[in-house]
Amino acid sequence: MSFKQSFAIGGMPVGTAAPCLIVGEIGPNHDGDPDKALRLIDACAEAGCNGVKFQYHVADAEIFDRTTKSYYYDETRFNFIKRVQELPHRVHLQLREHTRAQGLAYLCSVFSEEAIDKVAELDPDAFKLPSGEVDNPWLLEKIGSSRKPVVVSSGMSPVEEIDAMMNMLRLITDEVVLLHCVSEYPTPKNDMNLRFIPVLVARYGCLAGLSDHSRNIAEVAASVALGASIIEIHVTFDRQAKGPDHHISLLPGELKELVTRVRGLEAALGQPEKILGAHVRTMRGSFTNSIVTRRPIKAGEVLTRNNLALRKPGTGLPPSELPRVLGRKAANDLVEGVALTSEDIA
Repeated sequence: MSFKQSFAIGGMPVGTAAPCLIVGEIGPNHDGDPDKALRLIDACAEAGCNGVKFQYHVADAEIFDRTTKSYYYDETRFNFIKRVQELPHRVHLQLREHTRAQGLAYLCSVFSEEAIDKVAELDPDAFKLPSGEVDNPWLLEKIGSSRKPVVVSSGMSPVEEIDAMMNMLRLITDEVVLLHCVSEYPTPKNDMNLRFIPVLVARYGCLAGLSDHSRNIAEVAASVALGASIIEIHVTFDRQAKGPDHHISLLPGELKELVTRVRGLEAALGQPEKILGAHVRTMRGSFTNSIVTRRPIKAGEVLTRNNLALRKPGTGLPPSELPRVLGRKAANDLVEGVALTSEDIA
């Protein structure tokens, strides 16, 4: 099965010919507060995003060792999920409804088969497979069979692991966007490695994008020029707030700046073809050349490089006519410094 080069997420086209889908990653930045989650949705809409992404966690279905911690946050993952991220299903439903009321696509990350079942009830616009689940074949099989687009992060995986995942997804779904991601929080500019985005497109024949943790607005926007069909970026109201993702997130004003930069870059990128606008047509004649007589030419004289010249403006026969002109004879007497016409050629 070949991956599609164009499809829709939440009624919005995704593909190389479509505007980049900009998704605000809310993740755990609601701090367990449903009202804050709703306000973050509003902030994403006001900034001009196309979608938001949440995470659906079922701690008991994800973690067996409850003592593990992330290197960048001093709380066990199990306790953090229980305290902040394991929102009631009714809250997730409220968030999805508010997302759609704001005209945004609703994406959701899943970390267990149990979470897939619960998110399926929410009818998401796309499932998100986090990079820690790339090597989870049971999750891949279930998410790929959901009949929903799948957005995949690749931050924690070597190429061989991504190969195996994409080979498996190719058998069960054709609507996949593979996001380049660097799982470094925050990601320095020197580690962003944006040139890997077109490599993903070429290697897997799929759409690609960027999941960012760098906060480097100009560089993130530049990913569009490298083929990013989706940009996923974290958003928060307070970068100093306690939590693992706040410090790597954009503030609402910064998110709006990113959207503005992306749309401006898309306008500047234009189309993959040469376009001569009306401004060129108005000035072209003054800057291009005509075939003109270098000196007086008698009727019957052979037209050569010695008695012809190429000079402005381009109001007579253009230089592209030289193969037809050279070696022919003058049809009449010609004075010096006039543009040659077809009637002057015998």
